[in-house]
Amino acid sequence: MPLHRPNRPHVAALALLCGCNVDKLVTEFHLTDPPVATTTADTSSSSAASDESSTTDASSSSSSASSTTRVDDSTSSGGSTAHHTSESSTTTDAPPSVCGDGLVDGDEECDDGNDDDLDACDNTCAAAWTLFVASGTTFTGAVNGLEGADSRCANRAGNAPLPRHLSYRALLSDSTTDAADRLHHARGWYRLVNGLPVAHGWDALMNEPLLNPINVTEKSETHNTGVWTGTLPGGIAVKDAEHCADWTSNSPLLQGHWGRSGVVDAGWLQSPYPETNPTTCTAPQTIYCIEQP
Repeated sequence: MPLHRPNRPHVAALALLCGCNVDKLVTEFHLTDPPVATTTADTSSSSAASDESSTTDASSSSSSASSTTRVDDSTSSGGSTAHHTSESSTTTDAPPSVCGDGLVDGDEECDDGNDDDLDACDNTCAAAWTLFVASGTTFTGAVNGLEGADSRCANRAGNAPLPRHLSYRALLSDSTTDAADRLHHARGWYRLVNGLPVAHGWDALMNEPLLNPINVTEKSETHNTGVWTGTLPGGIAVKDAEHCADWTSNSPLLQGHWGRSGVVDAGWLQSPYPETNPTTCTAPQTIYCIEQP
């Protein structure tokens, strides 16, 4: 059987390969190997991405700055708008109150839209307040104090009947309380039940001659009589007085000060006759009643 001889070209190639430096060949192989396209592409892509990112960041920063600028402008605009709104509000505010226009506003207590100064609403738009002398002469000095006197006024007004009857209080002072401290100081008219004017404002009521005497009852009847007051002009209490034990006693040993309903001078609060004023607390008299807010 013939022997298999190797192909000589292969042997020659093998011999050639063995005679060479393999490491050198490998190194040369790598050195002569062309650059990998994907590496270049990746680098370009990365660079492009970086540039794009930088551009995007710059754009974003620019956009952000622009946005910030717009926000600032908006804020500035908002401030300007608020300023214009304020100016607009100022120019569109309701006009000042005008007494006589029929609308109650501002510090007006009323506004009846007419020029009758003596009616329930005067020409300064101040409301009128009703006062009367309580009918009958059944009250001794024992009226259960100031609160009891107020209750008698409210009852009389309710029986009439008068509007807002529960608001009425007695014009009465005691040893600790001045009438001026417990009654409303009106700036409008004080009027009788029949509409006749008595005084314009609290100061005039307390310190000036009355325009008409307070001798009209809650029933609009004339009643000239003695009236418990315990009060001097100005609305202050008579000092060092007994006030019928602060209007709780009808003892003949105690006294109280009084006025007369049928006069327009200071005697309506204090009768000018010292021989009879003060008088004993057993005396049957009455009280003045004034409407309150």
